[in-house]
Amino acid sequence: MFDSVRKHQKILQLALLILILPSFVFLGVQSYTGSGTNDSDVAKIGNEVISGTEFDNALKNQAQRAGLPVTMTNSSAFKNNVLNQMIQQKLLRNELQALHLQVSNERLAKELIQFPEIQALKKPDGTIDADKYRQLLQSNGLSVSQFQDIKKSELMSADLQFAIAAKQESVNSEVVSQKLISAYGVEREVQVMFFLADQYSKSVKVELQEMKDYFQAHPSDFQTAPTVDIEYVVLHRDPKLEEKEFSKIADAFANTVYEQADSLRPVADSLHLKVEKINGLTSQGLVSLDKAHPLNQAKILKAVFSDEVIKSNKNTDAIQLPNGDLVSVHVVQYNPSKTQNFEVVQSGIEKIVLSKKAEEMAIKMGSNQAEQLQKEPKLKVVGKEFSKPIWVSRVKPLDLVGEPLEKVFGVDPNKLPMVVYAKIPGSGIAIYRINQTRIPTQDPKIQIEQYKQIAELNLQNELAAYFSNMRERHTVKILKSMQ
Repeated sequence: MFDSVRKHQKILQLALLILILPSFVFLGVQSYTGSGTNDSDVAKIGNEVISGTEFDNALKNQAQRAGLPVTMTNSSAFKNNVLNQMIQQKLLRNELQALHLQVSNERLAKELIQFPEIQALKKPDGTIDADKYRQLLQSNGLSVSQFQDIKKSELMSADLQFAIAAKQESVNSEVVSQKLISAYGVEREVQVMFFLADQYSKSVKVELQEMKDYFQAHPSDFQTAPTVDIEYVVLHRDPKLEEKEFSKIADAFANTVYEQADSLRPVADSLHLKVEKINGLTSQGLVSLDKAHPLNQAKILKAVFSDEVIKSNKNTDAIQLPNGDLVSVHVVQYNPSKTQNFEVVQSGIEKIVLSKKAEEMAIKMGSNQAEQLQKEPKLKVVGKEFSKPIWVSRVKPLDLVGEPLEKVFGVDPNKLPMVVYAKIPGSGIAIYRINQTRIPTQDPKIQIEQYKQIAELNLQNELAAYFSNMRERHTVKILKSMQ
């Protein structure tokens, strides 16, 4: 049912889809208010705090919801992202309360009846079967009041969006839009010259000490993946058996691996199954095994590498494969990741350091050449030539993205020809010569689409400004570093 919920969500379209996590993501995690804070508190929004427990639960819930490994929750980027989402969620809730927005029961009923799952609960007289409705929500971990509060929050959020969108319409005048379209449509004739690392790799040498220094500075880059040595049993679905007969055997298999979870030997003996062994299994499976092998199936690997199974030293539950087979795995030994010996990874480090030094040389040579070309754009470069000229625009940037795009379109068109340069991360440097500009004939259909894009940009700017103002009004304080 949650798939349907997500498809129907309208919580502040565009920017808010990024800024706000749907309200049910952190459902069940309690927050509290108060003037003081504890040492474990992570952030404070006005008088409301995000406790350490609340934040930890949110990290786990978000990782689980996204299908990410638990280790991802240790990432500072992931922590910051979740914390910002929680802050925005609380800010939005406070804002909706302050605005006294309400959703009538009639409007809520009209919204809920749009869900096919709820429509299917209609009785012959057209009313919704209350008991089945309650059971449906309970199967998704929600009570009736929780689910309806979620939907009311979404509807109120949509009302807030429409209010903001209405405000920004006055900004989106035809004159302003036309100027923006003209600016985006103007084409520039550009030539490019590259100074790349691979052109200088033969000119640099790597010393042994440089490799050792790099190894010591980046130990986490040279760690082995954690592995497990496991035993497993497979109950193959026998096509000769009737469904009812196989179901009895499957139940016996599932019950035995659960009730006698310290070993797979009991289930193997009782059902005459073979206990197989595999060492060095990774969370990504094993390339030495067939792709269809049970130990290369995502659901099996997820269960095997779960904290519960690894720490408890118990069997996994009986897990059903797409072909109907049942599998249970027992972790015999967990082998945590460890830093490899320098001698083992030395050749790989040499390539890394060589590439970095070659890149540094490319950037140095390219920067020096670019500075000369900025003084004399038509200067001949020994051993190098600019590419054939191409026409680019912000609407049709071709392969120009990021810094190169901004550099090319940041020059004064009244001072052409001009030369700019930009680093290409991991590669070297690119020098761009902008020769002239032109205004192409505008397709009316394309122009209409551009008007729409500008309207969306205006809305995003309004939304960003609105949330920035909310943060200031509610005094958001980060109490703990996410590093």
